[in-house]
Amino acid sequence: MTRRDLPELSKDELIRELEKLETAARRFAANAGEADRDRLIHDLHVQQVQLEMQNRELREAQERLEEVTSRYADLYDFAPVGYCTLDPEGRIQELNLTATAFFGAFRETLVGSPFASVAPLEDKRQFHAHMRRCLRENTRVTSELTFSTGRRRVTRSVRIISDPVRDPGGATTAYRTILVDISDMKALEHRLQLLSAAGEILSSSLEYAAAVASAARIAVPALADICMIDMVSESGAVEREVVRFADPKKQAALAERMMHLAPRPGWQPPQASVIASGEPVLLAEVSAEQRERLAYDDRDAETLRVADMRSLMVVPLIARGRTLGALTLASAESDRRYSSLDLQVAQDLASRIATALDNARLYDHTQRANQALRLAEAKSSGIVSISADAIISIDRDQRITLFNEGAEKVFGYAKAEVIGAPLATLIPERLRAIHHQHVATFATGHEVARKMGDRGAVIVGRRKDGVEFPADAAISKLEVDGERILTVALRDVTEQKRVEWEQTFLAEVGKELASSLEYEDMLTRVVGLVVREIADFAVLYVVEEDGEIQRLRVASRDPSNAWFGELLGDLPGDRRRHHVGQVLEAQRPILMAPPAEMLAPLAQHDEHRRWLETIRSGSMIGVPLRVGDTCLGALCLLSVQPRAYEPRDLLVADEFGRRAALFLENARLHRAARRAIQARDDVLGVVAHDLRNPLGSILMHTELLRRHGPEPERRSRKPTDAIERAANRMNRLIQDLLDITRIEAGQLAMERAAVQAGKIVTEFVEAQKLLASSASLELRLDLPEDLGEVLADRDRLLQVLENLVGNAVKFTRPGGRVTIGAAPRGDEVLLWVADSGVGIDGGDVLHLFDRFWKARKAGRQGAGLGLAIVKGIVEAHGGRVWVESQVGVGSTFYFTLPLARPAPARPAVEAHRAAGIVLVVEDDPEVRTALRETLERAGYQVTTAANGADALAYLHREAPPFLIILDLSMPIMDGWAFLSERNRDPDLRSIPVIVVSGQRDVEDRIAAARASYVPKPIQARRLIETVAHVVH
Repeated sequence: MTRRDLPELSKDELIRELEKLETAARRFAANAGEADRDRLIHDLHVQQVQLEMQNRELREAQERLEEVTSRYADLYDFAPVGYCTLDPEGRIQELNLTATAFFGAFRETLVGSPFASVAPLEDKRQFHAHMRRCLRENTRVTSELTFSTGRRRVTRSVRIISDPVRDPGGATTAYRTILVDISDMKALEHRLQLLSAAGEILSSSLEYAAAVASAARIAVPALADICMIDMVSESGAVEREVVRFADPKKQAALAERMMHLAPRPGWQPPQASVIASGEPVLLAEVSAEQRERLAYDDRDAETLRVADMRSLMVVPLIARGRTLGALTLASAESDRRYSSLDLQVAQDLASRIATALDNARLYDHTQRANQALRLAEAKSSGIVSISADAIISIDRDQRITLFNEGAEKVFGYAKAEVIGAPLATLIPERLRAIHHQHVATFATGHEVARKMGDRGAVIVGRRKDGVEFPADAAISKLEVDGERILTVALRDVTEQKRVEWEQTFLAEVGKELASSLEYEDMLTRVVGLVVREIADFAVLYVVEEDGEIQRLRVASRDPSNAWFGELLGDLPGDRRRHHVGQVLEAQRPILMAPPAEMLAPLAQHDEHRRWLETIRSGSMIGVPLRVGDTCLGALCLLSVQPRAYEPRDLLVADEFGRRAALFLENARLHRAARRAIQARDDVLGVVAHDLRNPLGSILMHTELLRRHGPEPERRSRKPTDAIERAANRMNRLIQDLLDITRIEAGQLAMERAAVQAGKIVTEFVEAQKLLASSASLELRLDLPEDLGEVLADRDRLLQVLENLVGNAVKFTRPGGRVTIGAAPRGDEVLLWVADSGVGIDGGDVLHLFDRFWKARKAGRQGAGLGLAIVKGIVEAHGGRVWVESQVGVGSTFYFTLPLARPAPARPAVEAHRAAGIVLVVEDDPEVRTALRETLERAGYQVTTAANGADALAYLHREAPPFLIILDLSMPIMDGWAFLSERNRDPDLRSIPVIVVSGQRDVEDRIAAARASYVPKPIQARRLIETVAHVVH
């Protein structure tokens, strides 16, 4: 017997068989012989081995069965649908894990329970009806149940499918049941039904208001409890068109309030952001805080609270690629919570609503356009025919179909000549292709009308004679009986452009010529302006003081024709033969054409004449340069063919000549004033320097007379005292003249240092007591205990006080009072000199600090320089000075000085000071010395140069300094030339430069040269601060 012959036995059966064999073996062993026993033992052993092999195979099969059973159990539990087995009474016998999700409970609690009692059914009768059908029909039964789950009782549609399970006798013992969630499928069906109904409703009317109302009715209550539609108006404002509530009470109480928006600054509703971005917004849960942010004020917040929005969607209304508005859907009493699926439905609905509203708008616009067209047609024929503007209509092929009388006048064509001709006939040839393309693009675009040339293009028309002209034009399009007609309204703006050019040119004349007062530069600017705008050649003549005509400037527009300008410059200036003589004698503009006939007699020889005839000159204008009754010269303008001057050009040239003459006269007066100032300064220098020697001699001889002269002269000191006083006054006057000159030149030397203001004022008052007592005046001192240090030149401060006290003593009657005081004020010290004198008239106060000015009623001697010097010294310190006065009461002169900065502020720049040397480039020795001393006292090392050339030689010879301080006005090489050389040299370009100058209007030019600037008169504090700033 083989293993294959053994029957298939279970484990228990195998054990029982083994026990039987063992019992039989014992009985056989007791009765059999030894041979039989051996055979029996052998057979038993073989059979035992076979049984063990079969047992092992059985165990392996059982393990595979358990594995398959486990796998099938997982498939069963995690199947995509719910499985359960119901007995005929509807009790749950078993179910998979998927099915437990429908019940929201654990499997252990569900097995054995009636389905109807544990399932969250909205209507248990649906399930009972299903079971009755199962029992009655005894075949597969399919039904739909409605489950209501979760805290918010969300409803779900569930399809239930039951198949009977029969025993071998055919009796039904149970029902295998499948549960399928069909909520999404139901929602899709609902969505398709809603969108289909929406399409039908929205397409039923083209009236805009009806379309808006229909859109709101579709959304409420199918998708929302609240619906709002906001649209962008033609002006760009967002306007609310409709508000609809599912609750009639809310509709009556809230709809009107929510129709009106009154936004506060900085507040933007979600509708506005959706319209701006084109992206939807979904708020699944609208919290109280979010509701507050949605409101634009407290009243709106209360409205939203009553509306009870719980979930919100805002989607854009987009049609033809444009955002027309926004659709807002919100849930309230239905307690619906929107999801991304709802947002998709809302976007699909919004797309249909947007299309309907866009169609309604287009229909409305079309209706209005048709009405306007009907009204316009009644008027157009008469208006078009009499319009001064050109009105031209073209068809789709851009051929002319309408050409009114205005067009005939503008273009020079008769109507019969151009009807049917291409529009390009009226366009310059070089512009025809691009113009044709622009018109074709407009014809197929969305715009119905626009101004031509609004994108920067210049509109140019072409007359019948070939002359081109500038124009303003607008184009519109209209569909008439399926035919698209384009109409252009065009106006010749030649005269308007001419007036605009004249105004712009003359305004530019003022701007250009006002930018300089240099006479030579002004001459160049005058001829440069005319050849740039109105002439091909320009010649400027000036009448000198001796009556001679001088040709000072010649210019040409085309550089290649400069030779002809030079030729014109060689013509003689004889008044009798020259055209300029006519202009100067008549003192009125003249227009000459052709100028060749006029220039020919002026030729000096035949070759000269041939050269003059080479340029095909068109015409010439000569205009006088008049200022009042004086004629300063003449300006001649020459044009080259084909250009010829017209009378209108003569008027422009004459106005230009009038304005240019004023600027030339100002420049000439400025030059004369500068020369006079220079002459005055030269005289002052001579007076100051050459008179001091004889004055010194006079004073010394006066002292000799007083000590060693004859007895009568020694006994009587009056003559010598008078001589001494006169000499001292003259010396003081010389000193004042020197000071005022230096102040005006920005070269007032000062040695500023930290000084005790209180000590200086106190010592000064002590020194002035004798002067005050001699004038029978009381001298008072008004100082606080600690006045602090000021940054000042001690001698210059005393000079200010002497001038102010001297004036106070001079204008205060005997018995009066003079008070000198000071007090700290912020970062400065305020000082004053007050008197109880006669006071100053209000009109005189305005001129007190002017040079050489004296009050009309002063009745006192003096050159009128003292207060001007006071002002110059105080401002050089960085302070200011003013006066307050009342006639009959007295005057108080105030001035300020800056407090000295504390010493600890210096270490920040020590590292920079040690880095190198400051090079001071200044031609004036006194200013150079003052700059050196100021910088050295601030801790810098200084070397100097007298002009730009010396400075460059130093830079190429020595190690470069770490800073250059540069004057502009210097001999040999001035500051501008030095800056130009420095900026061209890469090795020098990195050295910072501070320019110190008293010249006007140089800041921009200095900045362009990559330099810093400190104006003259130089204030030491500002200089040191600028140095520290630059080196940092």
